Amino acid sequence: MILLVDKPKWFTSFGVIKKLKRIYMWEKIWHAGTLDPMATGILVIWIWKGTKKLHHLQGLDKSYTAHIDFSKLTDTWDMDYWDKYEEFDIENNKLLKDAKKISFPKIEEIIEKLDSIVWTTRMPLPAFSAKKVKGKKLYDLARKWTDLKLERDMKINWYHIISYEFPILKVELNVGSGTYIRSIAYWLGKELGVGGALCYLRRTKVGGFNLGF
Repeated sequence: MILLVDKPKWFTSFGVIKKLKRIYMWEKIWHAGTLDPMATGILVIWIWKGTKKLHHLQGLDKSYTAHIDFSKLTDTWDMDYWDKYEEFDIENNKLLKDAKKISFPKIEEIIEKLDSIVWTTRMPLPAFSAKKVKGKKLYDLARKWTDLKLERDMKINWYHIISYEFPILKVELNVGSGTYIRSIAYWLGKELGVGGALCYLRRTKVGGFNLGF
């Protein structure tokens, strides 16, 4: 059986499964793709004894609505959990920490950068993620102050800019399984010479599944 859950903010994907376990006590429950606690949106739940269908669901492309803040930069690449934080002084056009002057990116520059990563491209991996390296999750290594500079191929099928008024870019993205929207936010800001932190993320579609919005 497949359930579509509109995950609220601050819930972990495991937390959703834990809630469902109270109803489906004798069934095995999995989710087809982790959704960060900061994110909301569709979480596909598989309730069954077999996993063959689950593997197919996990590999489906996904669509997101994301808001990227070019005036901020964190070590997690999002604005909900972070240890290190930098902020640009928008009024005086400089970074507060070291007074680095910045040039506000134009929409044409953003489009040029996004166009360059459509289809498969190499992206940096977020240090604070559940991705495992040699059996250890990256966020556990990051908390030990391990210097992590990892990359992986990620798939970006298409994008659509909803609106842009510096410092906030609102964009829709359709990506392949295993692609981190935080990676795109950070990479885009770095390429443009500004900050790049994800401040809003909603998953709107997984394969052919959506929540009707």
